[in-house]
Amino acid sequence: MKKSLFVGCLVLLVAGGTQKLSSTAARAENLSQVAQLSKQSAKTPSQAQNQLKLLSTGTEPRRQLRLAPAENAKQTAQMTMKIDVEMSVAGQTQRLPAPPSIQTTVESNVTKVDANGDIHVNLSYLNSDVVADANTPPQLVNAMRSQMKKLSGMSSSAILDNQGNTKQVSFNLPQGLDPNTKQMMEQMMNSIKQLSLPIPAESVGVGAKWQFPNSVVVNGMALHQITTCELVELKDNVATLQVSIEQQAEPQKMTPPGLPAGTSVDLKSMNSQGNGQVMIALNQILPIRSNMSVHTNMEMAFKDAESQKEMLMGMNSVMEMMFQSK
Repeated sequence: MKKSLFVGCLVLLVAGGTQKLSSTAARAENLSQVAQLSKQSAKTPSQAQNQLKLLSTGTEPRRQLRLAPAENAKQTAQMTMKIDVEMSVAGQTQRLPAPPSIQTTVESNVTKVDANGDIHVNLSYLNSDVVADANTPPQLVNAMRSQMKKLSGMSSSAILDNQGNTKQVSFNLPQGLDPNTKQMMEQMMNSIKQLSLPIPAESVGVGAKWQFPNSVVVNGMALHQITTCELVELKDNVATLQVSIEQQAEPQKMTPPGLPAGTSVDLKSMNSQGNGQVMIALNQILPIRSNMSVHTNMEMAFKDAESQKEMLMGMNSVMEMMFQSK
């Protein structure tokens, strides 16, 4: 059971580094994943526009892309994430039973829109669960389900500017969490605070492309990432973006949640490549729909507390993320 739970933690570690990167304008989707994970209120400087690089303005006609939902606008959507993992230990490769898919229903409610375009939004989980097939170890299913269920019914608030930058987030940490789950949630929360995925200030048309480099910390792992967006369709108030992402991490010490006491983990290498498409209505906070596929390769060295022997482990994962408004 300990092995299954530990594998589950590693899977969630990879997921935490990539699941929030599916689109520039899906900022509220990013927040909704973990917006309830702390009792602190934090202000996040909006520095993203200083780093965004507009590669192409696209063809005529061009227009500014701005989020402009109406006050009291509500939206409900379902997010699904599933991962396929192949691991190698001491040179022996094995494909793990598919971890359960994670399904979450999220609701957004725009409470206020300021004169400068800032958007005040409440976000909440209506339900969060796992969906597994017959080959998934029951211990892993039950462990993941018990933790996901703790997210259901929680809420948060956020302020976004009309370019999708997060200006302020208020979090609530649920009561009664075990220390490992609390650590995982707090680390995910800190990762979200560092993520910013803006849209350009300039007017753009079909074919416009922009790029945004960033450095983030996910579950204690420092990542360098570059996200590239291309506007492939702009019709009425609906924009379709093609999104790609690259991530790399330098060798470093790791502290994934759920690590057995005394066990140390050294990251040898990590890189990810992902791509997908997202459709957004500029008068809504959550995407109409989106999909993203992320391929991650990691190599780690584990040292057991008792034997102090180092064991090399490689992980090759493919994560599929889908988002559909109801």
